[in-house]
Amino acid sequence: MRNAESLLKYKPAIVLGITFVVGLFILWEHLNGGVITHHLLADDNMPGISNWWGLITIPSLSWILLSIIQKRIRKESLPTEGFDEKALVKEAMYRFIGGLLFGITAAAFWELNLEYILQYFIYLPVVLALFISVHKPEYYLGFVLGMAFTFGGILPIAFGLVLLLLSFVVHKIIRGGFLFAVSKLKTQTR
Repeated sequence: MRNAESLLKYKPAIVLGITFVVGLFILWEHLNGGVITHHLLADDNMPGISNWWGLITIPSLSWILLSIIQKRIRKESLPTEGFDEKALVKEAMYRFIGGLLFGITAAAFWELNLEYILQYFIYLPVVLALFISVHKPEYYLGFVLGMAFTFGGILPIAFGLVLLLLSFVVHKIIRGGFLFAVSKLKTQTR
């Protein structure tokens, strides 16, 4: 339980660090022409969402997701489950880094005007969900933080949630249904 407890101990510092980084993003925007407002459907006639909201939404989401991760690690590292807690924390860190790299790459494609690549790349988690569970909160947190500089504090959360739900459906229902059908066919052929 030591690693999950250390996560609890450092969770306020982690969230404070995330808040500081988001604050730096906002300060940079403010000093370089003003804080960006993203309009719905990229139409200036539609309501806008200011990046200032990121100072509330991203730290709040971080706290919630870190709590969920911590709870899962505690549950999975119980002696009855037989998982090593240190390995679970390491696994969570790898997932976070994967989500972060995915978010940074998607944001870079957008910034470099490579939308023709981004339109296919963004579905990668849904495809990966056929093989691995990419609907874990650490992937989501990494994705949101990776996209925050480019898209602010609302759009990555909303779009990431849609990807998370699609990945969950693909992994649990489509993949699960396929594996169930295969197991039934195997038992019938015996």
